[in-house]
Amino acid sequence: MSEPVSNRRLILQFISCWFIWLAVQVGLNSPIEKHLTGWPQELALDAIKLVVWLGLAWWFIHQADHSHQRLTLSNAKQWQPAWRFAAGYVVWGIIIVYLLGEFWLAHHGLNVNHNFIPQFWGRYFLVVGVSEEFLFRGYFLNALLQKFSLTTANVIQALAFASMHIPRYLTTVPAMSPMLWISNLVSVFLLGLLFGWLYARSHSLWPGIATHMTWDILVTLFG
Repeated sequence: MSEPVSNRRLILQFISCWFIWLAVQVGLNSPIEKHLTGWPQELALDAIKLVVWLGLAWWFIHQADHSHQRLTLSNAKQWQPAWRFAAGYVVWGIIIVYLLGEFWLAHHGLNVNHNFIPQFWGRYFLVVGVSEEFLFRGYFLNALLQKFSLTTANVIQALAFASMHIPRYLTTVPAMSPMLWISNLVSVFLLGLLFGWLYARSHSLWPGIATHMTWDILVTLFG
């Protein structure tokens, strides 16, 4: 009989992810951002994100299957759309109204950020949501739900998800202020809880992907 993925394996996998992403940020992404511009930069960063995050998620799921370890959802099942998951549409709509309202009040209108470039549609709309949801909800939360309650599993993966952003913050130039660090980490943690809830309730990656992509592109476009 298959067993859940062990705590030891999950911890080692996450630590490996964290240090791999730190090495990628230092050794690849930062030099690319420094020496390339425009679409060459964007395509290189997008390719790296997809290969690293999707590759890690696929490899961990493959290892679990090969070792006869149990996941809540199969790889194929979690990619099926959840068209009848009404709560997903409600959450998505609330996110849009909340962000647009916040930006309208903060900037006295919806003014596109002067730093926004068309390339950001790839990075912040198409790539990040898919890759991050597959690794953290499609694998880590998927495995944790076999061992813990939804609340406990969701909090654990949301904390891990927030900490996975630290390598990016460490390599941000100019350096981020301590208050911005705290604000960003709290926001990412709360979003991780939301994305995890959407995944657990819908049994699909797509509600979280849609909400994740919408959040990122609106924050980048109007923030």
